[in-house]
Amino acid sequence: MKFLHLVAMATALMVAAPSKGDAQDLAGKKIGIAAREITNDYNRDIIAGATKVIEAAGGQVVVTDGGADPRKHNENIENLVNSGVSGIIVQLGDAQQLAPVVKKASDAGIPVVTTSVGAKTEGALADVGGDDALMSAMISRALLSSIDYKGDVYVVWVPGAPLLETRKRILQAIAADYPQVKLHEVPTEHSAAKVQTQMEDILTANPEPGSIAAVWGAYDLLVSGAVEAIRRNGRNEIKVASIDGDRVGFQMLLDEGSPFVATVVQDVNRIGSLAGEIIIQKLGGKSDFPSTLFTDAWLATHANGVAAAEKRWGANVWADLAIDKATVEGRWPQDGELQVVHPVLP
Repeated sequence: MKFLHLVAMATALMVAAPSKGDAQDLAGKKIGIAAREITNDYNRDIIAGATKVIEAAGGQVVVTDGGADPRKHNENIENLVNSGVSGIIVQLGDAQQLAPVVKKASDAGIPVVTTSVGAKTEGALADVGGDDALMSAMISRALLSSIDYKGDVYVVWVPGAPLLETRKRILQAIAADYPQVKLHEVPTEHSAAKVQTQMEDILTANPEPGSIAAVWGAYDLLVSGAVEAIRRNGRNEIKVASIDGDRVGFQMLLDEGSPFVATVVQDVNRIGSLAGEIIIQKLGGKSDFPSTLFTDAWLATHANGVAAAEKRWGANVWADLAIDKATVEGRWPQDGELQVVHPVLP
């Protein structure tokens, strides 16, 4: 456990905190943050993490929202380039689709850092995010083990979203080793309401208890619609798990009688702050950065939910979630270890 923490600390230090000299360099400068969408805690906390370090260094932040439209997202980035910002942080997107507009920024002398793209975009300094392959392996293992590696599993994801495609691909690779697991793809949109309707239809078509073993969700907010449908139909024998560790994820995990059994939590604020630090250091004269940087992740279950929630959100999380901590501790013995993992880069 100590070793894992030391690895995380060592890797985090690869990009150092901005110095006073950096702060002076950023005084009066504007940094653009282009978000593909701002719909959940994941989106908001990347912005918050980046904003904190940029403003501490004397800079100003301009945020754009693409409304989940890749074309609008690219237009927003181009508008930031034309507005004369000193640097740009891009949140989410496809590396190939982003490449032309990132090149425009680079040609204009504007450094770009992407976050949670999952690959380095040509022209960008780096991509910062969680290791989606690793996180998917963690949640897929947890969910499949909860059903003893057998049964019908419904896979909820948004086609064409690069990170979600990666997460699904890892699930498929793991499930391929277990012939009693049958995956059913449920392509959807970035809408919990749509997922709820789709899950209602799936439950209607499979009314017998045991006919559905589990639901794998690409991220917490998305699969919350499936959890609601399952609960309304009294089918809590179905196991559900997903990725991100949003507030809604912990609300589902810690609620009595919920079918939601696990979420992989990301240090999302650190994604934003690392991206901000790279921009600051680039403007301060540094030129050499790793192509990819990853933040910590940990699996939250009923057995370690209290520690997992407080690590992600702090001690005030219980007031924020309107959940009584003592009730949670009485409901599930908190005897599960919190394992923080971090990909080790050479």
